[in-house]
Amino acid sequence: MSASSGQLPMLLALSILICVAAGHYLIPRRRCGGLFGQLCLGLAAFGPATAALALDILVLQSHDGPPYRQTLEGFKSALSQRGLAADFDVQTVDESASTTWLAERLTKRPPQLLLTLGTPATRTSQALNRTIPAVSGLVLDNEELHAYPNMTGVGLDFTPSLQWQWLRRILPDARHIAVIYDPRHGVRLFQALQQMARAEGMELISAPASSPEDLPTLLKQLPSQLDAVWALDGVTAFNAVAVRELLLYSFRNRTPLIGLSAQWVRAGAIYALDWDYTDLGMQAGELAWAILGKGSSPAALPPQTPRKVRPVFNNKTAEHMKLAFPELWQAEIAEVVQ
Repeated sequence: MSASSGQLPMLLALSILICVAAGHYLIPRRRCGGLFGQLCLGLAAFGPATAALALDILVLQSHDGPPYRQTLEGFKSALSQRGLAADFDVQTVDESASTTWLAERLTKRPPQLLLTLGTPATRTSQALNRTIPAVSGLVLDNEELHAYPNMTGVGLDFTPSLQWQWLRRILPDARHIAVIYDPRHGVRLFQALQQMARAEGMELISAPASSPEDLPTLLKQLPSQLDAVWALDGVTAFNAVAVRELLLYSFRNRTPLIGLSAQWVRAGAIYALDWDYTDLGMQAGELAWAILGKGSSPAALPPQTPRKVRPVFNNKTAEHMKLAFPELWQAEIAEVVQ
């Protein structure tokens, strides 16, 4: 089906009127995205001449590395699969730089949707925007999103039950485990895991670390007889030097280290739960579709945890520590480092 010469101007005029109305608050902003998204879907049926009427999506990202690019591609794919056309303005946010340009962009040319990737970019958005619908991805703590009714998203934090399940699968004989976590963000997760441990007669030893500088002293104070050291989410305590210290401790004491990502495992950690970044982007895209295509309010869309997990296992480390490869779960392990 294609637009006739008489229909096309009428459709273009209709789209402009809707956008102008939204800009003057004749249509509530939280509904504008859904109406505009539905209009774009309807116009797509009339051929390429109307495809230019694409949604304006501003993307703020903390970095421009592969995880961010993969997440963005997944996001775009989710919208494309649903027939939603969009123009993406991708900007990398420097926490130390001025955000005047961003404040002006949000005020003078407000996008239909804001996509933030990474905790720093998300926090920058939260400081400047309380009205434009926003979807966040690659955030360390979903709890930070709940205070903002215009924002939803997909975090990096796996559920406590999933993390516990994989601990019992990979290290079924472990009974005494030191858990390193950031006391500002990780207390709730540690407490949930501790409750599961007590139910199985296991001991989780609390090892809070607020910064990388805390780790040398903390490692010296750990009990001598441990079955594992578990690093929980909390990037503030784990820079490159800190990770190296943890790995040295692990190998010197033949105590397996449970890491935070595939990079940790390739460096020597026994295993980690990694992310499928493309699918994280698709999850975020589905939330964006609910806002833009269906008119849902972000406040009605609870932040989500990752629906896919990529367990990564280091077989060389396992051999060094005389641990068996978890054959029973081999099919579910995404990557084995030899």
